[in-house]
Amino acid sequence: MTFLRVIIILFVSIHCINTFDVMMYANIQYTILYHQYRDLSFQSYPSMGYPLQADWMSLPILHTFTDGFFSGIFWNLLEINATENILKMATDLTLPLAPNANVTSTHDIGFVLMSSFGHAYRLLKISDYLQILITGANSLATRYSSTVRCTRSWDSKEGFLVIIDNMMNLELLFEVSNQTKNQKYYNIAWQHANRTMYEHFRSDNSTYHVVEYNETDGSVIRKYTAQGYADWSTWSRGQAWAVHGFTIAYRYTKYPPFLEKAIGAASYFLSHLPSDTNLIPYWDFDAPHNSTIIYQPRDTSAAAIFSSALVELSQYVVEPELKEKFITNAKAIVDQLTSSTYLISGNKQYILHAIMANGTHGPYPQKAYDVATVFGDYYLTQTVLRLRKLQ
Repeated sequence: MTFLRVIIILFVSIHCINTFDVMMYANIQYTILYHQYRDLSFQSYPSMGYPLQADWMSLPILHTFTDGFFSGIFWNLLEINATENILKMATDLTLPLAPNANVTSTHDIGFVLMSSFGHAYRLLKISDYLQILITGANSLATRYSSTVRCTRSWDSKEGFLVIIDNMMNLELLFEVSNQTKNQKYYNIAWQHANRTMYEHFRSDNSTYHVVEYNETDGSVIRKYTAQGYADWSTWSRGQAWAVHGFTIAYRYTKYPPFLEKAIGAASYFLSHLPSDTNLIPYWDFDAPHNSTIIYQPRDTSAAAIFSSALVELSQYVVEPELKEKFITNAKAIVDQLTSSTYLISGNKQYILHAIMANGTHGPYPQKAYDVATVFGDYYLTQTVLRLRKLQ
């Protein structure tokens, strides 16, 4: 048994996990992972993992939207506990991601760069890091269509595809516009958010996952899902991306309709949770429970993304009651995510070095479910950090 494994066992036996212990637990778990991936020369990073298995499913860097979250967890930890060791781990995991800035074949460079170099530049103000963000913004801008008024999500032979997740990539464009005073990036991000506000939402503020546009004239061809239960249903992680993405859009633009849409999407999310006291959503809000489909998995990553968004959104809400509602629910969700029901440490059979289990990729059951996700762990630590800053 390794020394770090002994530390984990002692930690779990001594401490009752709560929102303030979880950062220590994250530090322990991800420090172990850091050393494992350092031994592999940081050629790949963890994406998702099965709790009963020791090793994460890893993907090469430059391959997936999850690349930046491994380093991002350490940047979140650094703001809680600013040690040279945590800074070194955050930096070591960030620097190999620099080539992502030149990639034009995916919209995910926003996810990757803002969860790594975005934090690094904000905290350290190293000019080379800003240049990487600028290069990334230029790469992302190549995917913009002035006809569709969106950046392309997935490359496809037919249609111009935009997914609701893409709202999160706009942060890179907005931030680079702020730093360079170049309006071009702002305009692209604003146009994308504005078109998404009209096309991705239903009248009840639920969301479609994918909108396919005609690249020639910008018209909508169809709206459907790739990771949810059905084209008409609401994939819970997609709804969380919508809340988070429009909250970010309002942060940079102060455009009231973006705030109204974030509030509407958040209210939909809260009203479709299993109950007032059961706050971890199923992987799709409309996934049925019946004699044919007895089991439907939860998605802890959706809950973590949503709770992080709620904390920030609460700071923009004027009405005291709604502000309190968002903060109270964010805290309650974190309390449930850091309970023995969902923590890796809550099940003695779990051996994966992660924070939470019960994430779902979607669609179920074709894709992985009841797994740990590096992005779920990232947004959980981000939520805890944001709650700390409100104290």
